[in-house]
Formats: sequence, C-alpha cells, structure tokens
Amino acid sequence: MLLFFVDQNTTRFKYISRLICTGLLGLEIKIVTDKEEYEKSELPKVYYSRNTPSSGLHLHPSHLLFESDISDQQFQKGKYKEDFVFYLTNNRSVLPYDPLAASFFLVSRYEEYMPFIADEHNRFPAKESLAYKNKVLDRPLVNIFANHLAEVLLERYPELSIKKNSYSFINSVDIDNAYAYLGKGIFRTLGGFGNDFFSFKFHEAVNRFKTLIGINKDPFETFDYQLELQEKYGYETIFFALFSKLGKHDRSLTSQSPRLRRFLKSVNDFCQVGIHPSYQSNFNPKLGEEELRSLESILHTNITQSRQHFLILKFPDTYRHLLDIEITHDYSMGYAAEAGFRAGICTPFRFYDLELEVETPLIVHPFPFMDGTFIYYKKQDPVQSWEEIKKYIATYREFGGEFIPIWHNRVFSEKMPEWIGWNRVFEKMVEAAS
Repeated sequence: MLLFFVDQNTTRFKYISRLICTGLLGLEIKIVTDKEEYEKSELPKVYYSRNTPSSGLHLHPSHLLFESDISDQQFQKGKYKEDFVFYLTNNRSVLPYDPLAASFFLVSRYEEYMPFIADEHNRFPAKESLAYKNKVLDRPLVNIFANHLAEVLLERYPELSIKKNSYSFINSVDIDNAYAYLGKGIFRTLGGFGNDFFSFKFHEAVNRFKTLIGINKDPFETFDYQLELQEKYGYETIFFALFSKLGKHDRSLTSQSPRLRRFLKSVNDFCQVGIHPSYQSNFNPKLGEEELRSLESILHTNITQSRQHFLILKFPDTYRHLLDIEITHDYSMGYAAEAGFRAGICTPFRFYDLELEVETPLIVHPFPFMDGTFIYYKKQDPVQSWEEIKKYIATYREFGGEFIPIWHNRVFSEKMPEWIGWNRVFEKMVEAAS
C-alpha cells in the first residue's frame, strides 16, 4: 500500500495515480487530504503538494491535475537520466519534474483538445504532437515516467513490492477490402475491366477474368496464410471488419454481400472479429451503430472491439460514440503517418473524457505502427522497416507492453509492387514477437 497526500483529491489525480501506481507498478494506493492522517501513517507515502512535508517523499506538483478547464499548457522541458521530461518543478522535489502531470497530459490526449492543423482526413497529425517535436515519439514516456517514480520509491521504501506488467503480443488485421475482384457486382466489375483496359493493365484484366470464372483464387483471400502462421507461432489475431455501405473511402463489399458475410463467419470461427467503423460513420454516428448491429446479427455474437477506419479519432466525440454503442475496447490509438506512441504509453488504459472530467470504462489499446505507415507514408523498403520494427518489439518487451501492430489482408497478397517482400517482414515479426 502506498499513501498519497494531496491538497485536493481531484478526478484527474485519482485517474492518473491509479494508472501509474496500480496499473503500471502494481501498487495499491490510498489518497488522503488530511495532513494529520498522513503524518501519523507508517505506510510508504508521497506528499504531492507544494508545501514541504515533515515525512515521506515530496513530489512537487504542477497545476494540471488540480485544474478543471482545458487551456494552453505552459511547461518547461528537460532531461532526467537521459530521458525527455516536462512539467519541470524544483529541487525540493524527489524528482525534478511532475511525472503524474506529464503522464496525464499524454494519455488524456490533452493536446488534441487544443486547436491544431489537421491533415487531409481531419486527423491530428503526429507532427503536431509534443513527442514528435521533441523526437521522442518512439519512446513510451508514461511507462518511463512510472519507472522513474518506482526507482525513488524503492530507494526510500525498499520493502515495497512493485510488479511490472508482462509483455504480450496480439496481431491485428484490418479488412478494408475482403476481395480484389469477387463479389463487386456487375457495375463495379465492368468498371474494373474498363479501368484495366484504359490504363493498359492487360495483365490485371486477365487475372480479374480468371478469378471471376474460378480459375484463380482472389488475391485478397489471404486468411489461410495468416491462420497458418498463427497456428505455427501460437499468437492471437483480431480482425477488424469494414461492414458498411459503399462510399468514397469505404470500398469493401457492402454489408449486404453474401460473400462478405460468409467470409466473416469463417474468420469468426478461428479468430476474434471487431468492427471497423466506416469513414462515413464519422459524419453520421448512427451509421456506426447500424454497422455494428448488422455485423453482430451475422456473427451471432456481441462485438465489443473496434478500430476506426483511416484511424480517424476526434476527441472526445469518437470515443463517446463508441461508448454509446457499448464498445468496450478500442484499438485506434496511433498515427497513420508515423510509427510511435501517440499517447506516450505501450500498455492499455482507460479513456479519460477531459470535457466531462470523468474516467470512462472504454479501454484504449495503443498500437505502434501499421504496414501502411512504412509503405505509403515513410516509403521505406521492407529491409529498412524491419530494422525499425525490431526496435519496437524490444521496447515493448523492456516495458512489459501490449504489442499490437496493424496489418491489412490485401498487403499479404503482394499483388502490388509496393507490397512485395512484406510477407517476409510479417513472418519475421510474428516469430520475434511471439
């Protein structure tokens, strides 16, 4: 048990102290606002106040956890043990910065509530983030801050039993387009042939025709390949299925397609299936609920896991919509254009709604990268990317994180020139991560 004294026990403080101390360090905590109770206690204790204590560890706080509004944050940045830190405090504190405030700023996505320059999909870009600007996007700062706190606690109270999280690996696959050629309907199919001929892609037209008459297997039918590797290395996979109406950015088979329904039923027999809310649902939340209920009716199960199509997250609206439709686990916390830790953490955490000042039951599972990050945004070849992926696996193992990368079923086909060589990277990744 660890005792905390605070002048004011706010919702923000309760949330982040539980996340850091209980979630990451395995410590039970008790929070008091009575100085006399604190001073009399013989428990290991931390005095989180600007006043000077007569006993225990003194952790000098910033104002952030005692505020109730959302405003532009002014803080000093620096280094502690070669790690980037911010919300610097003073030399009376056991740490030269406030690890609780810094962690809260990151996991609450405080900076995404502030004005920012959005990308073409109205997303918060990695380049707008504090971590990217300070070249630490590849470091799980919250986990690092927790370790800093653990070190000073154990130095003063060696009897404390601190438990680190265990590393785990879960693969995830987004099914944006289940089939390259099959099930598209007469008009989309004819349009595909027309595009092949007008673009002089005659080889593509031949492949399309052979697939349609049953000679060739559809190139995007890669589930057997993924299942084979899953059985070989013993990991789990979550498939996030786009199950929507046809739209500009929603190009899979429609939710009415018998072929798509049969395919998702077969996937659900072997793996977990989550919803991949359509691009359109960001502008019409009712669509998201319709898509979810429709998929549930096909699979005859409750679906509680979600990942946003195009990774579109708007705070706090997106997560509120997910909570409204009873999604309990979201896997969208990461960037499309950059690898790294969007929320500064490599372990799951509960979403904190800054506008309502409430900790919600929605569990956020961060991801470090997707295949498209390297292929389309960073334009790296498989060899370059594998070196970066190895570093992330090592980081997750070091901090006991939950490693959940994103892949797409179409990339496994290696149908396009830019996809060639990525199956080898995937196989090496699952072998190293399992």
